[in-house]
Amino acid sequence: MMGFEGSEFYFEEWPELKGKSFLEITCRFDDAVPIGIKVNSGEVFINPKNDHIIQEGDKILVLAEDNDTYEVNDGSYETNKKIESPPAAEDAKKVEKIMFLGWRRDMADLITQLDGYVAKGSELWLFNTVPVEERNELLKDQGHKSELKLDNLLVYNVVGNPLIRRDLSRIVSVDHDGETVSLDELDSILILADSVSIENGATVMSCDSRSLSTLLIIQDIQKRLYDERKALGSSASIKPISPITEILDSRTRSLLDVVSCSAYVMSNQIISSVIAQVSEDRDINAVLRELLTAEGSETYIRSVSKFVDLKKEDKMSFWDIALRARQHREVAIGYKPAGMGFREASLLIINPPDKSLDRQWAPSDEIITFALD
Repeated sequence: MMGFEGSEFYFEEWPELKGKSFLEITCRFDDAVPIGIKVNSGEVFINPKNDHIIQEGDKILVLAEDNDTYEVNDGSYETNKKIESPPAAEDAKKVEKIMFLGWRRDMADLITQLDGYVAKGSELWLFNTVPVEERNELLKDQGHKSELKLDNLLVYNVVGNPLIRRDLSRIVSVDHDGETVSLDELDSILILADSVSIENGATVMSCDSRSLSTLLIIQDIQKRLYDERKALGSSASIKPISPITEILDSRTRSLLDVVSCSAYVMSNQIISSVIAQVSEDRDINAVLRELLTAEGSETYIRSVSKFVDLKKEDKMSFWDIALRARQHREVAIGYKPAGMGFREASLLIINPPDKSLDRQWAPSDEIITFALD
């Protein structure tokens, strides 16, 4: 979505859809996924209400391979047939323990955004070499930002070097009465490209090397902790989570498979892609601002069971899933079949082909949606 490969965002006016509701256009593009509307005033609505009527001059926002690869179909697909999703289950947010390793200049923005996503009482462990007394000043950006006001997160400060095994083996906060956490207790680990290293003259390649070294140490400690708990017959011997690594240089990508890095963020590439898309169409700025912040609609990965009762039926089209998603005020943009990695499923995750054809859905299939929560 944030590059020029695969499906991208496009605005286009379709006079033949004037007077239709957003629900009614769910199945009107064979080769695109409608996700929003830009009204005459210029305002962009992503994931609008089902009864939002398309007026003259409105443009439909879609995900498509290119602006000339899709068109409106004849509307023959039956969208008013009786479709019922399983009873809505409570999607209560789970309290999480998250760790950021390293320091970024925009750490305050990162923490503020995370605070909008997590459940109240979730913990954020900040592990880096920056002395605690300096962190508050850095978070305020020399007075350009106000103090952090968090509604959901509890911040734990840890002073340590992510490249030293001893520091990672026993993680102790300098606040909260010296509370401790081990790497196998965390729900998410993000290894940041350390701005402290860059300020001290490190190149982007050497920063990536440091990040990958930290990843290898963490993976080794996680494996040891898992093996120890398993040997003791502990019920807490859950498979360790995969750390997410921020990578700055695209040339580092070739090393990721070598170090078994299945989760990474190419941050510089994402920024470049966003700037390029916005320079081509400035309205994309409003789209990305909503999708990449905690306000409005964001991207979610849902279990197919949210939309299909597999005990009663398991064969239907992607469009049927999309229509059921609309009952929850969600836009289904693609799916990932069970047993298939995200790379393998790249053509299905966003704007899949053959949307009208029935397929067999499995319990571990996942649906990618835009939703308010």
